[in-house]
Amino acid sequence: MQLDGALADLLALVHTHGEVNQNIVNRVTVSPSAALPDHSATWPYDLASLVNPRDASVLLLFGSMDDRPATFDRTIVPKELDVLLTQRSMVLRNHPGQVSFPGGGLELNDVDATACAIRETQEETGVDPKGIIPIGTLPVLPLPVTNFQVTPVLGWWQHPDDNEMITTEEATRVFRVPVGDLVNPKLRVPAVASDRSSKHRYGTPAFTVGGTLVWGFTAMILDRVLELLGWAEPWDPRYVIDISNWDATKPVPTAFYDPDHPGIDLHGVNRTG
Repeated sequence: MQLDGALADLLALVHTHGEVNQNIVNRVTVSPSAALPDHSATWPYDLASLVNPRDASVLLLFGSMDDRPATFDRTIVPKELDVLLTQRSMVLRNHPGQVSFPGGGLELNDVDATACAIRETQEETGVDPKGIIPIGTLPVLPLPVTNFQVTPVLGWWQHPDDNEMITTEEATRVFRVPVGDLVNPKLRVPAVASDRSSKHRYGTPAFTVGGTLVWGFTAMILDRVLELLGWAEPWDPRYVIDISNWDATKPVPTAFYDPDHPGIDLHGVNRTG
């Protein structure tokens, strides 16, 4: 698959599950892929837990990496394709230290979710909005911890090498991860933790990439998007990382083999008693 094929798949994903940005037809020459797997029933998330939520959006910004291609070869994903991630400051009240997509809450001057995601990306990373082609939006996702309803916005980074990325007080690290590494089965694990208020365990998909652990809300989105695109590779969910007492100031915990671990369900959440 060449980069045009990856962009075609991303267009098809949005066309199937979300809303395509109408302006993109005037800016790209590819058409949505006809070979995208049919997973039309696998996107929905439960928004019922939110009460008067605030609107927010995040940007999944894909583009071509110039100097650090993926090392995983057994995949249809182009080795030069990457996605932009940030690492949140440890001093933030919400999700300190977690790896995330750039994004944030909708403000009064944002005309829509796409404008919000691009504005936040520029503020957090220094990426020039002129180089971003908005592909479209996927359906809203709940983020109960902060009571946000989050719109994922897909974008194509037209000129990534023209930008000098920055760090800010909110995003202390900005980095690009090869998508091929995200689909590498050896870099995929469930991240599980014990709930402090009960004996139950919860977990999310996770990726051990970029010298850290991508887990939680961001990993759930990546997991779902890779599956729907047909880019994901089979991986063994019995190799688990326990993050109960872990934060981003520490090395990534070593995965251990748990033959009884049932894996991650279609919504990216595992619950065991």
